[in-house]
Amino acid sequence: MAAYSDEQLKEIDKVLKYIKQMEGIIRTSPSREQVERVRKELKKFRDRLKELMPHIDPLKANPDEIREQLGLGKVAEVAVTGPAVPTNRADPDSGDILDRFPLQKASAHCTDPDVNLMATMLLVMQKDYWPAVSEQHCKLDFSSGNERDAIRVLLENAVRSLKVLAETIEEYATADKQDFREQLLKMKNKQTRIFLFETNEVMKKVRDFLKKLVDDLDRGGGAVMNKEDIIKTNARFEESNYLEGRVIRDAIREVEYFAGKVIERLNLPQFKIKAP
Repeated sequence: MAAYSDEQLKEIDKVLKYIKQMEGIIRTSPSREQVERVRKELKKFRDRLKELMPHIDPLKANPDEIREQLGLGKVAEVAVTGPAVPTNRADPDSGDILDRFPLQKASAHCTDPDVNLMATMLLVMQKDYWPAVSEQHCKLDFSSGNERDAIRVLLENAVRSLKVLAETIEEYATADKQDFREQLLKMKNKQTRIFLFETNEVMKKVRDFLKKLVDDLDRGGGAVMNKEDIIKTNARFEESNYLEGRVIRDAIREVEYFAGKVIERLNLPQFKIKAP
């Protein structure tokens, strides 16, 4: 095995992890659209592995064996399962939290289950959950408040990206000219990848931010200044009263849990690196 610099080893490490995770998704995903999208991405990273390690056949290479030869650890297998089966929805603590919200199409002609899932949950986050932790209901210290503002902007940008993708999907579905359809197909595929990866990253930021608040609450800290207040929505200014009557500290925990479940259900690879 050739000698590699620390930077080369880091990139090889990331590429191998990405390949292993995507191979797991291809083997286990019930979604044809997801498998097709992942195959395209997988080829890019196999090509990159060949550039980094010319003596390796990326189609036959075993990521775990290569990592072992380089002194790196094994990568956990990624499995994809179908949607969770809803249980008694009258009990807010039963079943998968995502099953409380019926999946909606991102647009009339959107058939990609990942896009429909993320679109549904993004809008649930924006409409039903985020208001509970917004400045209107949740008082945070200065540092946490600034971080919340930054995440709010990211959520708004994600919603705009969804609207752009939805328009492209509908344009492609209704286009007549073949050359125009081919251009729109490339746009749709690219926008789909960008929307899924970037919105997934936004959900991670939401989860990580709220996890810090949850940890602070558990320590008895002061980041949340009105943690015992009850949420009271105003129908004149708010679309949803989903968390009406909940205690702020409990609402924060539920929103953090919801974001984590969205990430878990979508099951995108953990490593987003720039492909050649």
